[in-house]
Amino acid sequence: MNAERLHAIILCVQRDLRNNQILDLFQRLVNALANQVNQPAQPQYQQETSTSLQGLVNALSNSEVNSFSPVWRQTLGEIDGDSILGINLANSIREILARNQITPAVAQSELQILLSSLAEFSGAVDKLVAAFETLGIGAEDLEPSECEVGVLVPRSFVHNELGEFADELKELNRVFGVFAEISTGSRPGFKINTLSSSDLTVFLEAAPVVAACIAHGVERLVALYKQLLEIRKLQSDLAKQGVPKKNMMGIEDHAKGVMEKGIEVIIKELMKDFKSTVDSGRKNELTIELRLSLNKLSNRIDSGYNIEVRMRAPDGLAEETDDANETDQKLAIKYYKDIQSAARNMQFLKLDGEPILHLPEEDKGRPGDE
Repeated sequence: MNAERLHAIILCVQRDLRNNQILDLFQRLVNALANQVNQPAQPQYQQETSTSLQGLVNALSNSEVNSFSPVWRQTLGEIDGDSILGINLANSIREILARNQITPAVAQSELQILLSSLAEFSGAVDKLVAAFETLGIGAEDLEPSECEVGVLVPRSFVHNELGEFADELKELNRVFGVFAEISTGSRPGFKINTLSSSDLTVFLEAAPVVAACIAHGVERLVALYKQLLEIRKLQSDLAKQGVPKKNMMGIEDHAKGVMEKGIEVIIKELMKDFKSTVDSGRKNELTIELRLSLNKLSNRIDSGYNIEVRMRAPDGLAEETDDANETDQKLAIKYYKDIQSAARNMQFLKLDGEPILHLPEEDKGRPGDE
């Protein structure tokens, strides 16, 4: 776990809890429910409970935590915070109340325990923030309008070998380079923001338009791959029952067909939505390269990769600017909204069984590769 990134995450959590007054709203709900339990004949206390619940749920639904990237959410889960923040906390509260509609005293008791857990976690966050500041550990976060692409490489994919990991980084540079050329007309490369050794995660700096292009493609791939999760589980169950692999080739062929058909749609979307300055001949070559890059990303998602894209909101969205800056600002806002929308669907996938995709990755002689 990267300390600077953890610092950035808990600062967001601390800000979210304070700005949305989550603990105060939660305490108000517990108090209202206690009054309802003690004086059930008083209708105003039932109304107070309902009003308090709605206020808390609204605050939790608008929580910044809900838009955390998959890797950030994974880190949040590692510090036992994912289940008691944002929409997950709202769902837990609703479940407790729904389960104890005729026993509000039990609901009040369970909610008090949940509130105590949140208060304890909030206190730990405050102490951790103070400790980071005392030790001089900075918070690794993005500047306004900055973007990064995060890639989690499973250790098993590179056999935990440094050489294979280095080769894989070169391959990722080629894969993402195609998205860069589609959206900008060139391949300037990607600077490394951070490397995390615990999960072999690399975070790359990317221009907003390139990040938006990658986010668009990966989001579509993840949505497409979700259709195969039940198929993958079925293959795993059949393997456990002793069905020979050769008898399951039809399953893999079907999965391959679904992905290949969907990838052709994604290619058309990307080539239409991200118009580069390259000539028509080069666009034909890029189409072939993009197909191979999407194949490679699909195979890697099937092998447990996770890819995320983050962009920090541009500053001064409501300020008056000159025409040139206004155009740049509008583009920044567009890319930010596109990335935020895509990020919601780029979550970790629960994968059962062995990978089922073997899409072609042959790319010998591709123009632009070194």
